[in-house]
Amino acid sequence: MDNLKKPEMLKYFMSGYFNQSVSWSDLEGLATDFKEREPKSMVKQLISELKMLQDVLQKGDKETWREIEKYVHEYSMRYLDFEDGPEFINTVLKAIQ
Repeated sequence: MDNLKKPEMLKYFMSGYFNQSVSWSDLEGLATDFKEREPKSMVKQLISELKMLQDVLQKGDKETWREIEKYVHEYSMRYLDFEDGPEFINTVLKAIQ
């Protein structure tokens, strides 16, 4: 992840909203809560970071994704593996755009 900006808003979302204490089935509602509660600038930043993650997935860059996964896990205790990435990104983007 050296060449990528660390996704600080993703870290915030994962630690504060979608940490290990909640179910995947709650993701869309949590993303909606994030959109309603947080400043628009934070929502825009999360959208930007999610689009960066989409690029990593589309390139099939599993090495960079593993670094992102480690970073996310450090703050949320949740694993976001390569195979679950598209579902996570699409669900959150759908709820916050």
